[in-house]
Amino acid sequence: MTAERDYFPTPPPTRYRSRRRQKATPTPTHRYQSVAPKTVTRNPSQSRSKVTPLPTQSKRLPLALQFLLLVQKGSTSFTCGLVAITLGVYAWTVYAPTLWSQEFSRLKTLQRNERQLAATNESLKHTMAEQAELPTAGLTPPNPYKSIFLSPAEVPVIEISEPTQKIEITPIITETPVAY
Repeated sequence: MTAERDYFPTPPPTRYRSRRRQKATPTPTHRYQSVAPKTVTRNPSQSRSKVTPLPTQSKRLPLALQFLLLVQKGSTSFTCGLVAITLGVYAWTVYAPTLWSQEFSRLKTLQRNERQLAATNESLKHTMAEQAELPTAGLTPPNPYKSIFLSPAEVPVIEISEPTQKIEITPIITETPVAY
């Protein structure tokens, strides 16, 4: 009540402005007061008054809204999973060609090394054949009369004993098919 009694409304703005500037006149300060409420001091015994809790009502959301919230949670989870899968597929599509190009360059290097080894091997064979044809090499042409024949080594024979009982297997013939 004190605030209402001490409150003086501000004067409304004028509708029409004059074309000439008027000299500003100071307004009296005793006529208008602050709108801010004054602080009220109370006794400590009054501040410890009993506080009554407000009744709380458990507001259940309507079923349609609960369903929409459930759909939103599900679609959010689904979208996050889909984004993760998409990023994985994208990473694989970037990683796979990189890995393939590395392995392909390695294959090309191995094929080039194989060709170089084959050429070096043939060159060495040709050099050895030319050296073998020289008379100072001390090699003689092969003669079947000077060949050495070795007798085959004796291989011990391992005997396999036959099973004591013979089990006869008879095919099962049925009138209906067993399986397709």
